Amino acid sequence: MTRVKICGIKRVETLALLKKLGVDYVGFVFAPSKRQVDGPTAKSLLSEVPEHPPAVGVFVNPTLQELDDLLADVPLAVIQLHGQETPEYCQQVRARYSLPVWKALAVGGEEDAAAEIARYAGSVDAYLFDTYDPSQAGGTGKRFSWEQIPQLQEACQEKTCIIAGGINTGNVSELINRYQAGMIDVSSGVETDGEKDAEKIKTLVERVKGA
Repeated sequence: MTRVKICGIKRVETLALLKKLGVDYVGFVFAPSKRQVDGPTAKSLLSEVPEHPPAVGVFVNPTLQELDDLLADVPLAVIQLHGQETPEYCQQVRARYSLPVWKALAVGGEEDAAAEIARYAGSVDAYLFDTYDPSQAGGTGKRFSWEQIPQLQEACQEKTCIIAGGINTGNVSELINRYQAGMIDVSSGVETDGEKDAEKIKTLVERVKGA
């Protein structure tokens, strides 16, 4: 079964729905973004939904002090790094907090994604592949060339390979059936006018389960 992470949570109603639907992970964006939340907001949301799915914190080039401050208050299960964090920094974060680290890698830019996987092999627990966009470090909402997925999956070896970027209710079945995606990360694909749409979330989860 393909695992699902829904990212960019800002409302308690969304978090409660994701718990009810059995989504695997929920993502909170702590980097500058239209979906950004602060630590107190994330802490409050999580406290209002007991037994919520594991929470993933999304960061772009955070300092250790920033992570210290946030993790002192917010019960994160995973740290997702979406900037230019080095393998050495990722390893330091893993050791410091005893939490899994997921590293986002851009597909379609100057860097060879498969080579980047090798660079981070001993430093992270999973790789998240998103579309290269020189104007932003975070999620792009754009689909990369899925024909590259088999090569990326092979390069990941035993580590989790997470597909992101442009996934929505209209193409998620193709992604799973054609490429056997083990895990997907969706944000804008389940939104309407910049806000999470309950019906789109339900449809996406149904299609994942039915694929």
